[in-house]
Amino acid sequence: MRENEFSLINRHFKGRGGACHPFTHLAIGDDASLHKLAAGMELVISTDTSVENVHWPDDLPLEVAADRAVCSALSDLAAMGAEAVAVWVNVMASDQDAVKAIAEGVSSALTRYNVELVGGDTCRSATNALAVTVAGQLPEGTAMRRDTAQENDNIWLVGVLGLHALGLQQWMSGNKQGAFVHHINEIAPNLAAGVHLREMGVSCCIDVSDGLLQDATHLATASGIGMDIEVTQVPQWPELCQQLGDSNLVFDAVAFGGEDYALLFTAPVSMNIPADLAVKIGNCRAGSGVNLYRDAVVCHVEKQGFLHFE
Repeated sequence: MRENEFSLINRHFKGRGGACHPFTHLAIGDDASLHKLAAGMELVISTDTSVENVHWPDDLPLEVAADRAVCSALSDLAAMGAEAVAVWVNVMASDQDAVKAIAEGVSSALTRYNVELVGGDTCRSATNALAVTVAGQLPEGTAMRRDTAQENDNIWLVGVLGLHALGLQQWMSGNKQGAFVHHINEIAPNLAAGVHLREMGVSCCIDVSDGLLQDATHLATASGIGMDIEVTQVPQWPELCQQLGDSNLVFDAVAFGGEDYALLFTAPVSMNIPADLAVKIGNCRAGSGVNLYRDAVVCHVEKQGFLHFE
């Protein structure tokens, strides 16, 4: 039986996802959703688009692709240190089966992170895609930003790098049972870690979505400082080099591979960062640009990370 978009929305999206949040007064079912922040809180909004054959291979299950799309959008809230409170999802689908599959992936991600789905839209499209808008909240004036790094700050990393890029390489080469393939299914926004960092007083942070070098450059440029990063300090570097037998392959995955959604942040030398939360991978300095080092030797690189129009 064929359904119109209103029936599809009610059946596959309404009431799916995490529990209702006090932030929302009215969710799916009207022309718009209604929300109200508690006194002293700021609203954090981000939107992200994921497109088939651009952000995921067309032979990746749509449930997985949709789950990934939601999680990558939530990672922007983690980078700001916000508590996730609501999500809107616009679905562009090739047919009704695609709508159902995308809805299952959206619901899976939102249920896992207990975030309410409050609205969105559904339409038919020649290409499957999602536009995900996320909302978070945090106390006024406490958001972690890209422009607050200082000279002599230490540079820290929450999470791992390079695993998604290695998994995608295996998938695209036809090795779909490769040791790294499962990492393309497991985007995990560091929401709790982001809130913890903000509460500790960290003020400068970004999520690594387009590669370590490119995203570190965003921080350095916004803050007007330079950065020196030692890639061998990235978690699992020795294990990856041993497993792959090619440190150059590991370097490319770590420096330029994206979508691991680790958190890259800076903190004053005096700030005590727990070892089980993050690892130190570099230092901020006067000047500009980002230098990558491998075993204390500067690496001369020409490419950056993922760019949509290059």
